[in-house]
Amino acid sequence: MAEIIIPVNGGMFDSTRIIETVEGFPRGDKAVNAEFFAKMISCFYKDGVWRENSFVPSVKSGMNLKISSGVAWIRGYMAWEEEETTVTLASGANYAIVLRLNIAEGQFSIIATTETASVPQRTENVVDLVLAQVNIPADAVEITSAMITDTRGDTSKCGYVTCAVEALGTIDNAQNANMLGGEAADKYLKKSGGAMTGMLRAISVAGGASAVRNIGYGYTVPDTLPEGDLFILIQ
Repeated sequence: MAEIIIPVNGGMFDSTRIIETVEGFPRGDKAVNAEFFAKMISCFYKDGVWRENSFVPSVKSGMNLKISSGVAWIRGYMAWEEEETTVTLASGANYAIVLRLNIAEGQFSIIATTETASVPQRTENVVDLVLAQVNIPADAVEITSAMITDTRGDTSKCGYVTCAVEALGTIDNAQNANMLGGEAADKYLKKSGGAMTGMLRAISVAGGASAVRNIGYGYTVPDTLPEGDLFILIQ
């Protein structure tokens, strides 16, 4: 019986022929663009600011708000700002401070908008991360910390980047415990649980020397423990 072959998009592959030359540079029939790489990277990185020290909103001076340098990922595209950004705001207004990706223009920008109900935008080409909300009274002559609400930790507005590779290391996100050595989920200490307490010490062996042969851990103390072995009780 003849095979039925249905092509599936994918990459990256070596091209087998040149289909055009642009300003002296050849482009092959298997060439991929930025959209392909962004889709690939978005499989590993969830949208958000990279860490808690990225794009931090805070008071600068007078009516000036500063946004720290930082890294963020949106739909597989990376924003990388090395310098602090300053935004001058007006009294008697409520602002949303937004990190915006415009895919069609190939550009990131920081925007201070009083159209707070219109953000975050999540369209095919425009995606927002709302970094902060700033509510400034009409009689204000300077911005204070009390006027700033940091929204980077709000996953509906922004959120922090999580990595799929890191997620595989937690039982809650591993669909198959065999990925983690074939043990059942309750045999592992989750990242968010448990804390070791007490002291660790080597057990003395005959002859006065101290030695550790093996180190084990678990939720219950074993009935027997070979001489020279250490056991860490997880509570």
